Amino acid sequence: MKKQAGSAASVLFALALGAAHAAADTAPSTWDLARDPALRARWNLHTRVERILDLPELDVPPAGGDPSPERMAALRMLQEHWLEKARAMLEDADAAHSADPRLVFDLGLVYERLATLERRNDLHRKVVEVLEPALRAFPDHPASIPALNTLVYALAKLNRPREELATWQRFVPRLLDDRSRIVPLMNMGEAQMRLGLLDEALSTFHQVLGLCETLPNGSGVNSTYALTLWDLAVALDRSADSTEAIRTATKAKAWAWYEVVGRGPARAAVTVKVTGWDIIHDEDNVFFVPDWEREWYLALGETAAAVAANDPRDEARSWAAAQQHWEVYLAHSAASGELDRWASLARSRLGRTRAARQDADKRAAKTLSRPLAADRSWADP
Repeated sequence: MKKQAGSAASVLFALALGAAHAAADTAPSTWDLARDPALRARWNLHTRVERILDLPELDVPPAGGDPSPERMAALRMLQEHWLEKARAMLEDADAAHSADPRLVFDLGLVYERLATLERRNDLHRKVVEVLEPALRAFPDHPASIPALNTLVYALAKLNRPREELATWQRFVPRLLDDRSRIVPLMNMGEAQMRLGLLDEALSTFHQVLGLCETLPNGSGVNSTYALTLWDLAVALDRSADSTEAIRTATKAKAWAWYEVVGRGPARAAVTVKVTGWDIIHDEDNVFFVPDWEREWYLALGETAAAVAANDPRDEARSWAAAQQHWEVYLAHSAASGELDRWASLARSRLGRTRAARQDADKRAAKTLSRPLAADRSWADP
């Protein structure tokens, strides 16, 4: 599970990139331009591209704007138009082979923004092709921090967890502010879990939760805390600690906070309650690699609901939902043709869930039959 760049918690991370972005955007001096006359053209191209990259991403309707699907689609088309323009300018200037690292990094960022917008793995691969050699050549450049962040998300979406983890390990130590570290650390823990490094993943998730508990309360911190609880629950389940996994999933599901959502002018903003159950269903701002990984999280949530149910009918419904999630997970896993280290455990969980559902169904049927018997006694004296 990963948070998209436009999600609430990623705003925290964007604050950390701001300082690096500013340092990387120091304008060349007159002396610099005298020594390298071509620098002016490179600088002008960089600043033009940066203005395009600074356009807001459209994960939510702009404040005061029309939130209709038609309006949002038009805004996305406009965003795509400007990103394609930036891409064309950089490719025409052969930015991939530029001696100016800012242009190389700009190209990688444009590719990744387009890849996410257009859901294109070929562009994610271009990100890797451009940024990996650039980061080896310019590891200490101020713009290398946002470039590392861009690279690691491209690797995540390409399902390359070993390289992803190595990149997180280079990237996270360069983030000195705890608010900026929590999302990357959470994502690093997920890469560790993907590789079967469960002890390391559990340690990382506990570290994130500890950091969140020390930070001022806010939407970004709350959403990261909830998602990390979900990660911890899955890691515990895969470590064969199903009791603690269910307890943690129960906490993740119930975690709640309030967010201000703009529905027009600022005076019309409304406050809405968000829960951990809401955020794990959020397909706009939270993505999974592979996609069906989300089913494990949802299965744990339904299992937690079934265990906590007081009415056997509610329990049976939750077991049925959990069973469906396990079946979907296993069907996609089998169809992918990839080796899934967790498939056998998922089959075991499915078997236990089916048995629990059958038991709950029987108890629910008895509950339904009792009022009928009472009615019959009145009808037939």
